[in-house]
Amino acid sequence: MAISTLDPQLIESLQQSTREILETMVFMEPRSITAEAEDTSSFNDSVIGLLGFTGTRSGTFVVRTSEELAKGVAAKMMMMEPAEMSSFDEAADAYGEVVNMLAGSFKTAWVAQGNRMDLSVPNVIYRGRVKVQSEADGCLRSRLRVALDMGSLDIGVHFEAKD
Repeated sequence: MAISTLDPQLIESLQQSTREILETMVFMEPRSITAEAEDTSSFNDSVIGLLGFTGTRSGTFVVRTSEELAKGVAAKMMMMEPAEMSSFDEAADAYGEVVNMLAGSFKTAWVAQGNRMDLSVPNVIYRGRVKVQSEADGCLRSRLRVALDMGSLDIGVHFEAKD
């Protein structure tokens, strides 16, 4: 099975836009943003944000983390303290918007390379399990690990095999 990673230019663009979004929209400064091997397409995490896409290639944008960090990210974005949130539903909406912003910035870089991409709306899964289609030959998948003071955030891009 041949799983490839994204072009280094796309990874670098995603790193830069992730830093910019977290610093300007979420008011969190990443300690580091590193590209790491994405060795799975099955996720069992506290919070999983998903955004599907079609176009030149179809796939899924996956942002996963702990419940604590998801609430922290959402609260910072809304200029609140995590304890002020009445429920996880409130945090899920803001977390979904962060997923949307990250995927949108990736789309900009992807389209700049001459590709087409249409995004769905983000979904946030709380304490769930997800498997995306990126196991067959010809699939692409890459992941960034974002280290923040409150924990880490994993941002993955999973392209299905070409038709």
